[in-house]
Amino acid sequence: MSLSLRSVLCAAVCGTTLLYASCLPMLGTGQMLAGTRLADGLMSSSPLDLVWRGDISSFPSSGLETPRGFKVSPADSYSLLMEARPGISGEWACYHDRSNYYWGFAAGKTEEEAGLYVVRHGVAVNGISGETDARPAVQPVQAPSVM
Repeated sequence: MSLSLRSVLCAAVCGTTLLYASCLPMLGTGQMLAGTRLADGLMSSSPLDLVWRGDISSFPSSGLETPRGFKVSPADSYSLLMEARPGISGEWACYHDRSNYYWGFAAGKTEEEAGLYVVRHGVAVNGISGETDARPAVQPVQAPSVM
């Protein structure tokens, strides 16, 4: 291989490597900043507040304060929950953020665990419209029957 061809190949490879190396810190920083903004947005803009926790069959029909800006009361959100998940039982919790109520099974969970669980796996009720986002209930896995 001639010296000039080696020089051209080396320049091409080194230039490409230099270009990639100079872009990597920017890509990593951009992803880190985007992730930080997302985490800050989720954590600081939508804090969860506990509305009620207890045996779902003993939910009070009155006496709970409707969060500021909500048109749907806690009692109305409970009625919507019962329509979405009839026949539920056990210890449940209701939390709210700036726009939704979140209902979920809370037995055996700390307040922090329950809050995270109800947001991820529970029933969301919009505090303005009353629209329900009822994800399918978690079903226990059963082993196939052997004949």
